[in-house]
Amino acid sequence: MNQLPLQGIRVLDLSWIIAGPTATRLLASMGAEVIKVGSARRPDPSTRGPAFQAYNQSKLYASLNLSKPEGRELVKRLLAISDVVIENFAAGVIERLGFGYDVVRAARPDIIMVASSGTGHFGPHTDYVAYGSLLQHYTGWNSISGHPNRAPVTGGLWADPWVGMELAMVTVASLNNRALTGEGQYVDFSMAEALSACLPEAVLDYQMNDRVKEPMGNRDDWYAPHGVYHCFGSDRWVAIAVTNGSEWAALCGLIGRSDLTSNLKYATAEGRRQFQDELCTAITEWTMQHEDIEAMRLLQQAGVPAGPSQDILRVFQEPQLSEAGYFNRVKTRDGEERDLPGLPWRFEGTQAPILTEAPVLGEHNDYIYGELLGLSQGVVARMVEEQIIY
Repeated sequence: MNQLPLQGIRVLDLSWIIAGPTATRLLASMGAEVIKVGSARRPDPSTRGPAFQAYNQSKLYASLNLSKPEGRELVKRLLAISDVVIENFAAGVIERLGFGYDVVRAARPDIIMVASSGTGHFGPHTDYVAYGSLLQHYTGWNSISGHPNRAPVTGGLWADPWVGMELAMVTVASLNNRALTGEGQYVDFSMAEALSACLPEAVLDYQMNDRVKEPMGNRDDWYAPHGVYHCFGSDRWVAIAVTNGSEWAALCGLIGRSDLTSNLKYATAEGRRQFQDELCTAITEWTMQHEDIEAMRLLQQAGVPAGPSQDILRVFQEPQLSEAGYFNRVKTRDGEERDLPGLPWRFEGTQAPILTEAPVLGEHNDYIYGELLGLSQGVVARMVEEQIIY
C-alpha cells in the first residue's frame, strides 16, 4: 500500500475562517502535516460554529501571540522547517506582522508562500475587506443568480470552499514545480479573480454581442425544458435538464405527451426555450403524480437527466453518500459520535486518510514547541505565563 501523496510535507497554516482552512484541510487529507497557528488574543471567528469542525480536520493546532516579538521569532523557526506557508489575511496584514515574502524566504529559501486575499495584492481595491459572500456580488455571480426582476440573491457560502479547493490545487502545483526545479515561490492569489474565472461565457458574450447576462431563475441559456418541477408531497421537487432531441423525445414519451414531439414549435431547443411556460405546465402535470425520488428514477431510466431537490437532512441520509463511505464517523470531545464530511476522491492503491476531529487551540503545543522546535518545558512555561504562547 502506497503512502499518501503529500506524506512528508509540512504546511504552516496562518489562515482562518473558511477559504484558507479548506485548502489546508485538503492538504492534510493528502498526507501533509498541517500546523495551524492561532491565538486566544484574536480567535478564529469560525470557532463559533460547526464550520471550524468541518474545515479544520486532521490538523495540529498551536497557540501563539504574533503581537509579541518572541512569538514572531517562533513563527520564523516554524517557517524554517516548513515546506509551505498559507495565509489569507487582508492584503498588507502579513507584511505588517513582519512576515512578507522576503522574511519568509530568508527563513527557508525554497519555501512556497501562498498569499490569498479578496482582490489580490496589486490594484486599486487591494485594501478592501472581502468575504466570500461579498465577492459573489463583486464578481457578478449574484447578478446572474436568482430570478428576473428581483433583487440579487445574497448569502450562501459556496465561494469560500471553491477558493479553498483552488488554493489547494495551486499549492500542489507549486510543490511539483519545486520538485522539478528545487525552487520555492510566492503565489499571489485573488479570490475575486478565482470567482471571475468561472464566468468566461458571460464575459465573452458581452464583448462579442454587447449583451449583459441576466438572471434566468432555473432556466438555461441553451437547453429546454430546464427547470425544477413540483412533485407529489409537501415541498418536493425534481430538477430536469433536457439537452438534446433524444432526451426531449424520451421525456415526452414518459409523461404520455408524445404529441409534443410532432409540434413544430417545440422541434428545436430555441423553440422549446421560447414556449417553456407551456412545457412547464405539461411536465408538472406528470411530476405531481410522483414523489421526487420516484420521478428521478423513472426519468433516469428513460434517459432523461434528472435529480431531486433535497434539503440537508435528506442529503445526510442519501444512500449514495453513505454507501460510498463519504461520511467519517468521529468521536468528538463531548463524547458523541458524529459523521463529518469526508473526501470526494479515493487514491487507488494508497492508504485511506485518517480524518480526525478539529483540534482545540493549543492542543499540540507540546509536540510543536517541545519536539519540533526543541524548547524546554521551562521556556514554554515562561512563554505561556507571558502570553507569548497564548
